[in-house]
Amino acid sequence: MMFVMRAQNRPVSASSNSLRIESGSQVELGRTEFMLALTGMALALLTAAMGIALATVTMPRTIASLNGFARYPWVITSFLLTSTIAIPVSAKLSDLYGRKWLYLGSTAIFVVSLFLCGAAGILPMRLDGMNQLIVARGILGIGFGAITALTFTLVADLFPPSERGRYQGLMAALNGVAFTVGPGLGGWITDHLSWRWAYYIDVPLGVLAIAVVYFTLPDLRPRQARRSIDWAGIVTLCGWLVPLLLALTWVAQSSWSAPRIRALLIASAACLVVFLLVERRAVEPLIALNLFRDRQISLMSMNFFLMGISLFGVAVYLPLFLQGVLGESAARSGLLFTQYTLSLIAGDVIGGQVLSRTGKYRLFAICGAALATCGLFMLSRMAGNATHVEVLRNAILCGIGFGVLTPTYEVLVQNATPAGQMGVATGFTQFARTIGGTIGLAFFGTILLSLYHLRIDPLIPPNTPRSLTQPFDNPLQLVLARPSLEVAFSQIANGHVLLTNLLDGVRMGLLSGLRLIFLISAGVMGVSFVLSLLQGHVATQKES
Repeated sequence: MMFVMRAQNRPVSASSNSLRIESGSQVELGRTEFMLALTGMALALLTAAMGIALATVTMPRTIASLNGFARYPWVITSFLLTSTIAIPVSAKLSDLYGRKWLYLGSTAIFVVSLFLCGAAGILPMRLDGMNQLIVARGILGIGFGAITALTFTLVADLFPPSERGRYQGLMAALNGVAFTVGPGLGGWITDHLSWRWAYYIDVPLGVLAIAVVYFTLPDLRPRQARRSIDWAGIVTLCGWLVPLLLALTWVAQSSWSAPRIRALLIASAACLVVFLLVERRAVEPLIALNLFRDRQISLMSMNFFLMGISLFGVAVYLPLFLQGVLGESAARSGLLFTQYTLSLIAGDVIGGQVLSRTGKYRLFAICGAALATCGLFMLSRMAGNATHVEVLRNAILCGIGFGVLTPTYEVLVQNATPAGQMGVATGFTQFARTIGGTIGLAFFGTILLSLYHLRIDPLIPPNTPRSLTQPFDNPLQLVLARPSLEVAFSQIANGHVLLTNLLDGVRMGLLSGLRLIFLISAGVMGVSFVLSLLQGHVATQKES
C-alpha cells in the first residue's frame, strides 16, 4: 500500500538518511516509510511528555533537596514562559526553513536539558542548585514547546486531510499515556533511586527518538527564496508574554489590585498592542493575522483557548476535590484521576479514528463540547459526600469530550490553512490552548483562595499562634501538611477541637470554591458549544 504526501515546491532529492522534499511535487512513500516516520515523531512527543510527567511527583523532594521552597513558583514559571514562547517561534521557523532539522534540534535540546535538570545542584556553576534547576527547566520548556508544535504540524505534512484526524488523535493520546504512567513511575524512581533519575531515565528514549527521526523523517523544505525572521515580532511577543505570565504567577501570592500586578498587566497589554502592529507589517510574521479572516480558523482558535481554560482547570482541581473535599489519599486520588486520563486517551484515539472515517467535523466539535459541558456542570453539582461512581461518571464525560475535541479542532484548522502557513496555524492552536490554560488557572486560583478565606478566616481565634495558622493560608499546601498539624495542635488547649473545626471549614471552603470553578468551566465550554454550532461548511483542504 502506498501513501501520497503532498509537498510544495521543487522536485525531490534523496539522501542517505532522508528525502528532501521541496514544494510543488507529489512524493510517494510506502507504508513502512510512513510508519517509521510516525514512530519517530511519536517517540519524540512521548519523550517530551514523559519528561514532564515523570518529574511532576518528584518536585517536593527536589525542592527540599535544593533548599528552594521560597523559589518554587519559578520552577513552573520558567518552564511555562519558555515553552509558550517556543511554540509560535518554532512553528514559524519551520515554515521558513523546514521542519526536520528544527525538530531534531528541539529534541536534542530537550534531552540535554533533562541532564541539566537531573544534575541541578552539582553542576560547576556559580548559581546555587535551585537557580540551576530554574534555568534548566527554562531550557526544557524550549524543547518541549517546539516538539509539541512541530509534531502536530508534521502530521498535517505527512497525511492528507482525510487521514489527519486519526493520527492527530493518536499523537494527542500519547500525552495521556505519559501522564497515566509517568507520575507513578516517577514516584517509584524517586523513592528507590533519586529524584535525579526521574530526569535521567527519559534520556535513552530521547536519544532513540533522535536516531529514528534522523533516519526516517522526510526533509520538508519551503519554496521561499527570500526568508526573513521576524525579530521584532519575537521581541514584542516576549514583551507581551513575560509580564503577563509573571503577573499570573504572582497574583496568587498577592491580589489583582497589587501595584506590581497592575504594572505588569499594563505593560503586557501595551506590548500586545505593539506586537499586533508589528505582525501586521512583518514580511514573515510569527502569527499570520490574515489567517483569522477565515471564519473557521477564527472560531477554532477561540475554541482552543476556551478548551485550554477548562482542560487545565480539571487537571489541577479534580485531584484537589478528591483529596481536600472527599479526603482521599494521594494514592487513591491518583488512581481515580488515572481513569479520567484514560477517558481522555479513549476520546483522542477513538474520536480521531471515527473522525477520519466519517469526516463529520462539525458534528464531532458539537458533541465533544456538549459532553465536556455536561460533565463539568455535573462536577459543579457534586456535594461533599459524592461517591466515587459520581466523580468518575462526571470526570469521564469531561475526558471523552476533551479527547474528541483535540483532534477535531486541530484538523479543522489545518484543513482550512494554506500549506505554506501550516506551521504557523498549528503552532497557534497549541499556543492558544496554553495561554487559555494559564489565564484560566490564575483566575481559578484567585476564586478558590477568595472563597476559601471567606470560610476559614472567621474560624481562627485571634490569639492563635501564626505558626499553627500559616499552613491554612494555602489549601494546596495544607493537604501535605496535615499530619504535622495534628501533632502541633495537640500541644495547645482545645487544640483538637480547633483543628477539627478548621479542617471542616477547609473542606467546605474548598467545596464552594471548586464547585464554582467547575461551573465557570462548564460555562466556558458552553460558549465553545455555541461557537461549534456556528461552524459552517468545512472545506476539505486549502492549497497555497
